[in-house]
Amino acid sequence: MPPFDDSAFSLGVNYPWRMYGQDFGCAGDEHVGISVRSVRELVARDFEQIRQAGVSVVRWFVFGDGRGGFHAEKGIARKPDNHLFADVAAALHLAEHNRLKLCFSLIDFLWLQEHGGKRPAHAHEHVLHFAAGREAFLQNVLIPLFREFRGHPALFAWEIANEPEWAIREFHPISQAKLRFADFRAYAGEIARAVHDHGEVPVTLGSARLMWVRAWTELGLDCYQAHYYPAGEEARSGLAQQLASLPPLDQPLWLGELPARNVSQPGYSLPHALDTCRAAGLCGAAVWRWTEPDAQGSDVALGRVDPAELIAWAAAGPPADQRA
Repeated sequence: MPPFDDSAFSLGVNYPWRMYGQDFGCAGDEHVGISVRSVRELVARDFEQIRQAGVSVVRWFVFGDGRGGFHAEKGIARKPDNHLFADVAAALHLAEHNRLKLCFSLIDFLWLQEHGGKRPAHAHEHVLHFAAGREAFLQNVLIPLFREFRGHPALFAWEIANEPEWAIREFHPISQAKLRFADFRAYAGEIARAVHDHGEVPVTLGSARLMWVRAWTELGLDCYQAHYYPAGEEARSGLAQQLASLPPLDQPLWLGELPARNVSQPGYSLPHALDTCRAAGLCGAAVWRWTEPDAQGSDVALGRVDPAELIAWAAAGPPADQRA
């Protein structure tokens, strides 16, 4: 597998979903994935604009909460569905055409949590809630996916999970978080090895907080990833101080989520935050988000990125005191 390229700062955006959990594969009776011509044309226009904004990496959720993309029987994943590979291939083709790379986030923490009727149920919601179900998903769905797109030039990385800490009792002691850290860490390690063995591309994991990145060392990750939101309780010290206080890491660090704006802190500046990441030696940062927030989503207040702001930041280049 080629080494992870951390030679330049990779500006990214989150294109988390067009329709949550339905962009790749079929969820329910209707297929609305990326290989559908009308959808593909919309994504093609978005990707062209993303590239024009100076962005090189796009982060995109694949399975989300697990509602689609594969077939299962009695809670055991059996195989990818008939649309999964076609949708992933369509997204990678569009990325390659626009000289972009995709970071595909495989599992969202919502799928790892146990909701007990507090969210709309779907047929696959419990697939990852027991060891045999997790192993079957890896062997019967993920490994075939990694093999199908082995070494693809438009893949930035396979991301094991988005913010899994919110489903792990040691990190987030709420009723929905019943997964034990030791169990998920072992599973994440299995996925990382499978990516290396069958995918030949880098592997990462999207930690919810900078302070938790160290929990995911020794998994064989090629790139560490954390998310930063100024309103979070861990952010009281500020981004620069948090980055400076991190212990040395044996792999590059990428900030997978950085808000475009923050209404709770009027002094927050995206260009300044990006400058801070670059000055700290990070290999890149991805702004949340490019697509329009869902009307009832928890991130409505964060809005979406202004392409003109990214263009201006990229054109300005590093501040004088950061130039070699």
